Amino acid sequence: GDCIMSTHFWGEGNVGSPPEYREFPNGNDEPRRLLRLNVYFDNPIPRKDGEFEDRGGFWAPVELWHRDAEHWK
Repeated sequence: GDCIMSTHFWGEGNVGSPPEYREFPNGNDEPRRLLRLNVYFDNPIPRKDGEFEDRGGFWAPVELWHRDAEHWK
């Protein structure tokens, strides 16, 4: 059968492309909503002197579903 996996991550980043909002039919219920975006997350590492050093960030595809998608569209 199908296996659904979910990963939760918290971070602050910069949106790198226009968000893509979609709605999918769901029978007689409200449509399922999806907001997709690409986000760049910095990777600042604290140094002993209290400043931060950038150790290279990363791009991540982000999906928000249902009420979160509608709220942020």
